Formats: sequence, C-alpha cells, structure tokens
Amino acid sequence: MVNIGSILPRHHSLDKRLIWHYPCADMSSPCPNKELCGSCSWSHIPYEKQLLQKLSDINGSFALKGVDLQVKEIIPSPYTEHYRNRMDFVIDFEGRVGMRHKGKWWKVIDDHTCFISDEKIEELFHYIREWSKSSGLSYFDRKAHTGLLRYAVIRTTTLGQAMVNIVTSVPEDDVLIREALAKLSGDERISTLIWSQNSTVGDVSFGDILETITGPGYIEEEIRGSNFRISPNAFFQTNPHAAVALLDTVDEFCGDLTDKTLLDLYCGSGFFSVALAPRAKKTTGVEMVAEAIADARVNAELNNASVEFHDAKTEDFDWKTLGADVVILDPPRSGMHDRALADVIEAKPEVIVYVSCNPKNFAREMIQLQEHYKVEAMRAIDMFPHTPHVELITKLSKK
Repeated sequence: MVNIGSILPRHHSLDKRLIWHYPCADMSSPCPNKELCGSCSWSHIPYEKQLLQKLSDINGSFALKGVDLQVKEIIPSPYTEHYRNRMDFVIDFEGRVGMRHKGKWWKVIDDHTCFISDEKIEELFHYIREWSKSSGLSYFDRKAHTGLLRYAVIRTTTLGQAMVNIVTSVPEDDVLIREALAKLSGDERISTLIWSQNSTVGDVSFGDILETITGPGYIEEEIRGSNFRISPNAFFQTNPHAAVALLDTVDEFCGDLTDKTLLDLYCGSGFFSVALAPRAKKTTGVEMVAEAIADARVNAELNNASVEFHDAKTEDFDWKTLGADVVILDPPRSGMHDRALADVIEAKPEVIVYVSCNPKNFAREMIQLQEHYKVEAMRAIDMFPHTPHVELITKLSKK
C-alpha cells in the first residue's frame, strides 16, 4: 500500500488555498475547455488518486504480460500546475491559435492555452496570438496545403529564458514574413526567436530549414548543477522540476561507477550521460537525432564532462564491443527496437537502468529480460500530472 500523505507534492501539504482543488473524485477541472481539449485528460481527478491510478496501471501492465513484478513507490511532481516547459500551439486556416480540438486534427480551440504550461508560456502565447492576427501573413490550410503560418512552439527554462519557434511553409517571397518576424522579435521576454520552414505538407511542429532571427538560437537549463543547452528541434525533459528526481533516481540505480564503463543508449542531448560522466571511468552516448547529439557535445563541454557521443540508431550501432558495465536505456514511447533488445540480451551488461515512459512496452520487453536479469529496484516518477503518462525507472542486475 502507498501512504497518500507521503506522496503528496510539497505545495499540497497543509496549504488550504491549494487543497480546495482536490476535494472529491468528481472535482471540476482547472481547464475551462476540458471536454474539448484532451491535453489534461486526468485534470478532474484528485492528484493523490492520479498517483495511485498510475501505480495501478503499471502493475496492471505487468499482470497482463504475466510478469511477476510490482512497483510500490511513486514520486509526485513538485508542481502539478504550470510545470510544462514546452507547448506546441496550432495555427489553423482561419487564424485560430491554440490547442487542437480533441479527436479533430483539423480544428483548433482559439485562444486556449493550458494550465499545465509554464506561466511565461501563457504570457507569450497571448502576445504571439495577437501578433499572428495582425501580421498580414496567410494561415496554413491543412487540407488544401496552402498558406504560411502553421505552429508557434514556445519553450522556457527555470532560468527565465524563452524560445519562440514560428513554423511556416516555405514562402515564395520572404519579404513580408521577415518584416513580421522582425516585429515579433522586439519583445524582451523572447530570449531567442527561430523561424522554421517546413518544406513538406506534413502536419508537424518543426521545420527542416531553420533560421535564428534574434538571440543565440538556443536556451539553457540547469538541472542538479548540470547545465544544458536546448536547441529548437532537440528533446529535453518537459517537466524540469520533476527532472531532478528522475536524475537522482537514475544516479542512485547506477550505483558506484568508479572504474566502470557507462553506456547511455537513446541519450538525447546527454541528460544522464553528461551528469553522470564524472563518476565513471568512461562514458558513451548513442542517439539517432543529429541535432540532439550536437547539443550533447556542447553540454559535455559546458560541464567539463568526458563523454564520447555517436550519432546513430541504437539498433544499428555496434556498442557491444565497448564492454559497458552499466547501461542506461531510455527509449521513446514506442519502446526498444527488437534488434536493440536482442543486442542488450546478447551483451549482458552487469547492470541495466531502464527508464520507460511507456510501462506497457516495458512490461512486454521484461518477458525476455527477466530470463537474464533480476529486478533490484523500481520507482515511478510522475513527470506528467493530469495526464495518464508516467516514468518508470527499473534497476536490473544480471543473474
């Protein structure tokens, strides 16, 4: 059993001004458009019940796969509102700007942001929405594949920096859009402004042609004393407040790294490998996204960390010859590629620290892993309050 009192986030303890948000199971959501927007699908559930439900869902996934495991510990997010550092706002063909309508990819809820996003994101959202309406630029029609403005992606950091990434189609003439972007760049709240051009008809919130309009072209974050550079298309933990607990847990589960070789697969921009490299004899990171690897190399320099990074797919890279003692696995939501899982089982490192954002897929992979590994520790961390998503960290030791 989980002690409810022990898992409440700090700001839900005895502050009566905040407790009212969670009086009963049928509480009203802090979202004014919950029935239309699906980004906070659990916001009507008291937070302590969300945590218990996430534990239940993880353990249910193990039961369905016949895996004899049970996680009993979940660390709550320090903040349950205004925690998210990235929001991708859609601009539709009639100039509406906001979140996408649940179940309707072509429809946008105008002037709708999200209470889980950083407060600075909310401020910039309203400014950018007004800018888009007065810019004189056309809007992208996702059915006709015509028009310019597609997305406004806003990212922030706990250091007070903000990146605005305006995603458009490729214009025939760039004079008008450059004039409009010049006006947008004048707001002092924007640390850096990026113009991303999507040369395809694909409805994605990033471009293949990037140009820095103002600022350095990146923002910076600090987690547990480590500094990280975040570029426009690179992934970074979306809840920087709970990311501390995530890094602490991975650090703890790796154990003593003295005289050991550490391998960080699906390493992204080096969140784990850069922070942990000073404790290991040798550290290697592997990531298929070239922009993330570029960030990772910069991050290693910023932190005086010695890490060898490789731009490659985990399933295609021959890392088995590295002789890794400890392997960190942090695959995407889809889980590990079959070849990558087979490589792990063949290499049989002494310790695996598996970071899973999709426990259902982790449960599926544990069917094979449990034949060679025993579970030493498991801990869930709620990186995504008011959603069904959760991170599960597991320490596996070779049998």
